[in-house]
This record gives sequence, C-alpha cells and structure tokens, in this order.
Amino acid sequence: MFVRFVVGTDGENHRWLTGIITEARLLRDRGKLAPYQQACLEDAYSWMNAHLPCPPFSTSDWGPEAVSWFKDTAEPSIKKMWEVVALLKEHSIAVRLLRSRNPGKIVYEDDFQIVVREWKRL
Repeated sequence: MFVRFVVGTDGENHRWLTGIITEARLLRDRGKLAPYQQACLEDAYSWMNAHLPCPPFSTSDWGPEAVSWFKDTAEPSIKKMWEVVALLKEHSIAVRLLRSRNPGKIVYEDDFQIVVREWKRL
C-alpha cells in the first residue's frame, strides 16, 4: 500500500491536487507562517533531508505529472508528514490522504517512496 498527502477535498480530482510539502513551502515563502510554525516546518524539512533520499526530479524526463507516494512501511516519514498536515490545518487548508495499492507507473523507487506517473483513476 502507498500513501500520499495532498491539499484538497474528496470531491477534487487527485491528479490536480498539490502535495503538502509544496503547499507548506508556499505558505512560508509568502510570509504566512508564525515563527513557531516556520521553526516546525524547517525541522520537518531538515529531518526529511537527512532521512529520505531525494528523487531526481530535476534531472529526469518524468514530466510534471510525476508525483511521490510513500510506502506504508515508511512510518517515521509518514509521522513527520502528519506534523506538516497539522501546520496546514492551522491555516484552514484542507488535506486529503490518498491510499492506493497501485497509484501509477513507477518511474523511481527507494526504500521509503516511489515516484509515479499517476493513473487517471485510483
């Protein structure tokens, strides 16, 4: 099973929803975070940079539709994502958790995550 955190509601098409890391970065870059929220986000980013491989999006030919999904066994990483979810919810941003056994064509894989070109329907 794979999981993906996205910004949006159940009625919205999953292929058009932004991931929560992108949304949190946008809040930060727009100066919308309180100092304690920015510190929490920077802590989450630091942890992920230290513990998760970074898929080579910038050097691949995957295209903009390629997205990351966590393996459900990546429990520490998923726990860290819930911290980002809490921050977004403080800003009344709807977050949706997607789950799928087969979210798309896998173009990258490591011990914690996959990157896929998503299917039209999950």
